[in-house]
Amino acid sequence: MVKYYAATLHKNYAQDVKQKIFIEKLTVTTDGDGDAAVTSDNYVNGELLAIVYDDGTITAATTATITTSTPIALTLDSYNVDSGDVYRPIYIEGIDADLSSRYFLDSKIVATVSSGQASKTFYIYVVYR
Repeated sequence: MVKYYAATLHKNYAQDVKQKIFIEKLTVTTDGDGDAAVTSDNYVNGELLAIVYDDGTITAATTATITTSTPIALTLDSYNVDSGDVYRPIYIEGIDADLSSRYFLDSKIVATVSSGQASKTFYIYVVYR
């Protein structure tokens, strides 16, 4: 099981190589209607780097939407898991994809599926530091 750690963020990115990378795993199982809602066990406290999707037993269109739970429901990503396993770096939309355009979070992560493939399981890994 992934443990919760509070990552120390440095203002000087040259020192970031000393920071640890953490992963919060969510196991998502859809119900008989193809719906699911899963909240992470732990808070993601730090700089969001990427979301990794493992398609598990999914074989038909199933779109997962990833949001924060507090203080507001901010949508971080949406992906059709049937498209295959993928590593998706996450940047703030509309800003150049560089170190200054990352989300800094202190929230649990919520994965939702609406009308996806019924009774299937897939995995989401939230990568942060």
